[in-house]
Amino acid sequence: MALTSRYTTMEASSSLSSAKRPAAVVTSALRCWSYTEAERQHLFRVSRLFITSYYVYVSYYGLFVLDLNGVDHPTWGNLGSNWWWKCVSVWNLILQISYFIYCTVFIDFADSGPGKSWKKLRLQQSKKIRDFIFVSLVFPVTIDVCVMFWAICAVNKPLLFPNEMNNWIPDWYNHAVHTNPIVLTLFDMATTKHRLPKLIESTAGLFTLSGSYVTCLLYNKFTTGRWVYLIIGEVTASLMEVIIYFAVTAFIMPFMCLLIGHKMCSWFSSSQMKGKHKMS
Repeated sequence: MALTSRYTTMEASSSLSSAKRPAAVVTSALRCWSYTEAERQHLFRVSRLFITSYYVYVSYYGLFVLDLNGVDHPTWGNLGSNWWWKCVSVWNLILQISYFIYCTVFIDFADSGPGKSWKKLRLQQSKKIRDFIFVSLVFPVTIDVCVMFWAICAVNKPLLFPNEMNNWIPDWYNHAVHTNPIVLTLFDMATTKHRLPKLIESTAGLFTLSGSYVTCLLYNKFTTGRWVYLIIGEVTASLMEVIIYFAVTAFIMPFMCLLIGHKMCSWFSSSQMKGKHKMS
């Protein structure tokens, strides 16, 4: 009888501790929100510094470690260094790297390093540039590129990422280019108060970048006779179909992501303001 009672007591305490465990995990995950505003901003600055360092390593790996010189693909031809600038994922990666380096140098750590007095005087202007780049370019391009990549891969991966590429590009690098940017972009949106630029200005900036990339693809097609992505040749058979394809993928879809980004930035900013009022 005593053994049964003891076993029941141990089982109850074990169940109680296991029930408390998820609550402890959630509490520790949200603990940073109980910090002061200055402490949270410092934590976010350090986080963005880590993100910047991460992207620098990804760039170093892609440029100096991932050597595709001499690799000859039957459809794309030689996959040397000339191949990289044609991929929209690389354009997006360059955009991410440039954005986070800019934020780290000119905003987060503007009060340290060389030229700190110059950077502090132009801090508000730097924030305005940051907000325009993020809302107009970083968010819509990242969401459009990454979501479209995985959506096409789910339907027919070889059209976008031939199976032979797995022999040269490791999985972690593929996710570093096509998955992690979404997570890091949403993190930046949630932790940074972005002031929305005018929609017409954001649209002009986005369409300028989209038009530049479409020009790059068309130039490659006319000079090599091949599309960078196999899917373009599969779904287009006439000039009108090419026009419709680029209108949808390079302009309409990114513009929809731009509108979503405007709404989300507005929502996060209002949530941060409400949080400040509650704390005060």
